[in-house]
Amino acid sequence: MATDEKQWHQRFLKYMEGIVNNPNYKGLPIKKKPDGTYAWIATAKSDIGQQRIDWCIDKAQELDFVVRHEAYPGMYADVMLEIHPTKWKVCQICGKEMSLYYHYPNANFLKSLNKKFGTDFSDCDHISDIWDELIINGIRKVDIASFLIEKGDLDLNARTAEKDEIIEALEYACRKGDKKCLGPGAMSNFPDRYDGFHTYNRCCRATQDKGRSKENLKSYTKDRRAYEYWSDGNIHAANQFMGSAFFDGTSADHIGPISLGFVHDPRYLQPMPGGDNSSKRDRLQIVDIESIIETEKRTGIYPMSWQSKLIWEFIRANYTIHPEKVPTVYRDALKQNMANFMFILLTILETCPENGEDFLVAAFLEPNYDYFKYSYTFNAKGEIVAKADRHYTDRNQYETDRYKRIAIEAVYDYSAKDNRHNKHDLTSSEMATLKSICVSIESGSPFASCKQLVIKLMETIQKRTIRSL
Repeated sequence: MATDEKQWHQRFLKYMEGIVNNPNYKGLPIKKKPDGTYAWIATAKSDIGQQRIDWCIDKAQELDFVVRHEAYPGMYADVMLEIHPTKWKVCQICGKEMSLYYHYPNANFLKSLNKKFGTDFSDCDHISDIWDELIINGIRKVDIASFLIEKGDLDLNARTAEKDEIIEALEYACRKGDKKCLGPGAMSNFPDRYDGFHTYNRCCRATQDKGRSKENLKSYTKDRRAYEYWSDGNIHAANQFMGSAFFDGTSADHIGPISLGFVHDPRYLQPMPGGDNSSKRDRLQIVDIESIIETEKRTGIYPMSWQSKLIWEFIRANYTIHPEKVPTVYRDALKQNMANFMFILLTILETCPENGEDFLVAAFLEPNYDYFKYSYTFNAKGEIVAKADRHYTDRNQYETDRYKRIAIEAVYDYSAKDNRHNKHDLTSSEMATLKSICVSIESGSPFASCKQLVIKLMETIQKRTIRSL
C-alpha cells in the first residue's frame, strides 16, 4: 500500500478531497490516517467496507432504486454513478480525467470503427471526440450515425437523430443492455474504493504506468485544439457549425489557425477538402488575412484571441507593406507568442497548486461558459441566424466541465510535446514578473488585479515581439 500511495497523482489527491467533502457522500464511512490523508481503500470484509455497503443500500432505497432493503446485481454501481457530482473521475496514476459513463470504444468495436473510416482512434478516445474528428475529416453525419445506430441496434433514424441523442442511446445500451461497443473510463469497485470506482482509469488500466500514456498525448480533435489553445470566440457555436450539413463531405477549416491565436468561431470557418486542410496546417497566408479582415468587417466579430491581439493588429497594419513576411516572420511571431502564453499558463498551474487552476478557469474559461447554454442555427457563412435554449440531458450537461478539463490537461500536454516551437522566450525581466504574479495568485490577492497582471504581462511580451518584426 505504501508503494501504491507514492504514485498517487496530485490531481487525484485533490479529487479525493473534493469527493469526501461533497454532500452527496455525507455519512459514507472513511477513516483518516495518522498523517492526515484519507484511507480511500477498504475491503468489503472489513468493518468500514461493511458500513459502506449498508450506507449504499440505504442510499439506493432513498433514490427509489429498490423497493426492499436489499441489494440487486449492479446496484452499487448504479448508486455510485448516480450520486457522483461530475460523472468524471481523475486517474490515480496520471491525473487524466475520464467519463464514468460508457463513452470509450472497446476492442472489437474500435477495430470495426477504424476499418470503416480509415482512422486510428484508441480505446481512450471519447466517443463524442471520435464523432467530431470524423466530421472534421469530411465523413458525413448520416454515415457516422448509421454506423453507431447499427452497432448499437438502436431504434433511431440516422437522418434525423442528433449526435447527443445517438451517443446517449448507445451509452445506455452498453451500460444497461448487452451491447459491448463502449466501456467506462473507470470500472466500478465498491465498496473497496470510496467513490465506488477503481483508482486508476482506463488510460492506465493495462500498464498502470506512472508516466502519461500515449493516448493522453494523442492529438486533439479540432474543438479540443481550440480548448487547448484557450481560444476566444463562440466556441460552442463553432463546434455545432462544424458538425452541421454545411460541411458534409468536406473539412471545416479555420481561416485563421487557432494554433496561432485566432478565434474558434463559426464565422471564421470555411469548407475545404480534407487533404487541403491537412496540408494548410498552421500556415498564415495573405488570402486568409484578407478573408479575416472582410469577415470582421461584415460580422463585427473580432478574429483574434486576447493573448495575441497586439501582434495581430501589427500584422493587419503592415501585411501589405511587407507581404513577404506573412508566411514566415509574422507567422512565427504568432507561433512564438502562443508558446509564451502556454508557458505562462503552465507556470501558474505548477507554481500555484492551491489557487492556480481555479484562477485560470475563472479568469479565462468561465467567460465562455454562456455560449454552451444555447443551440444555434446558421447560414452558409456561419453567421448565427437564430439561437434557442439548449435541451440538457444527463449526458451533455457537463460540457463546460469537459471544456475546463481539456483546457487544463492540454497545458501539460503542450509542454510535454517535443517540439522546438513550444519553447518560451521570456526575458529575465518577464520571468521575474511572472514569478511575482504567481506569488500574488497563490497568496489570494484579488482576482481582478491578478487577471490584469497576466494580461499586462502578455501585452509586454507582444510589444517586445513587435519591436523585432
